[in-house]
Amino acid sequence: MTTFSLEWKLLRDDALKISCICIVYPLCTTLLLLHMTSLFDGLTLRQAFTALLGHVEDLTWMYWTLLWFGYVILIQIIWKPRSTSFSYNMLLRYPTKSWFWLNRLLILLIFTACYVAITYIMSFFLFLKAHVTLQFDVLIVLQAFILCINMYCHALLWKIIELLFSAKIATVLLIVLFFAGIKRSAPYIPFYYGLMGNFEANMFAIILVIEGLFICLMCLFIVRIGLKNDYH
Repeated sequence: MTTFSLEWKLLRDDALKISCICIVYPLCTTLLLLHMTSLFDGLTLRQAFTALLGHVEDLTWMYWTLLWFGYVILIQIIWKPRSTSFSYNMLLRYPTKSWFWLNRLLILLIFTACYVAITYIMSFFLFLKAHVTLQFDVLIVLQAFILCINMYCHALLWKIIELLFSAKIATVLLIVLFFAGIKRSAPYIPFYYGLMGNFEANMFAIILVIEGLFICLMCLFIVRIGLKNDYH
């Protein structure tokens, strides 16, 4: 049995919590916007998604805050500390020690994609009530992908701070970072917040390359710190 399979089996104990965060939480946050459906009247499907998830407006900042807060909770559930005996067993059992950490990084990426996908699905049903023009656009998929990458970058940053200091400090700093991003968009830096609503389409490739490099560097840093902590 691989470390990936073992990690997946351990997550079964938290299946109810993970389901609530990935399914119930986006549903509840979307229901909060039912009284604001007039904001999306007359918009196409892409325009509606951009208005809700493409950038932060005065009327949607609470939705963004709740969305990010739910993701912070999801990070802590997926990456909760394993028992010392389990960690030591994995390190002794498998010759490639870095897989122990890479598998945990991969699992959170999978659940991040699920969280974003379900958020978009719930938003779609909200737009049905708002009588949005149902015209599919490939940019909607690209927007969801960018949001997923952006969230995952912040999760990796949380893990680095947690390994260097503590989970409490990492959580507080990440929430502060999210709140600062909501109040002040900065689309031209790797951890941008404005997302699709604040930059031109020709910047997609550049931003994705920059964030891709950040993801690779942070993953390597996490594996290095993690292995160092395991052996010292």
